[in-house]
Amino acid sequence: MKKIIYLTLLLTFSCYFYSCSSVTDISGTWKMPGTIAQKYTKIAVLGLGKSRVNNSTIENAVITNLRKYGISAVSGSNILTSNFLDSDGDGKVDDGSKEQIADKLKEAGVDGALVLSLQDVKKSEQYVPGTSFYTPYSGFYGFNSYYWGAYNTLNTPGYYTQTTNYFISSNFYNMKDLDLVWSAQSETLDPQSVSDFAGSFAPVIAEKFASAGVVSK
Repeated sequence: MKKIIYLTLLLTFSCYFYSCSSVTDISGTWKMPGTIAQKYTKIAVLGLGKSRVNNSTIENAVITNLRKYGISAVSGSNILTSNFLDSDGDGKVDDGSKEQIADKLKEAGVDGALVLSLQDVKKSEQYVPGTSFYTPYSGFYGFNSYYWGAYNTLNTPGYYTQTTNYFISSNFYNMKDLDLVWSAQSETLDPQSVSDFAGSFAPVIAEKFASAGVVSK
């Protein structure tokens, strides 16, 4: 009986911890002084990570969330072809110049670009102390038994956890003159996968961008 109770508690807490998704916080935003919201005909969301697959996943998540605020956008990965960003075919984005990327976006009719780039990755280790659970012994006990403490103590050991935090810079450019119009710095806490990161990051950055007064609906 004690083993069953212990396993039940352990399973419950394991499900709790593993079901938690990552959290994204905005640490700061900036907008070019004097900026007035204007209409953009074609906004591209462009991830500049090394993996094109990851870039596409994050771009599409941001695009989906921007639509909730009436802002239409397209994926930069669909405009900048594999040959353009990955000329050697190694599955990673080449270290190309900003001018080449900008020219390619302009050729596709893009007049606004939200560029997402990884600025830093920080890892940390934290000790989580063990916990104690109190459970009654199995069987029937009268008042006196409970009064004298008919309870069993179950202890779980402490353990170490490692977290990885990702710092992202989100910059919006007016492609006509390549002016930086808006920027945000964000931190995503310990995402468990690219999908987890995208699910946390996209709604937060989309809301900040939509409320910045940069794009008119």
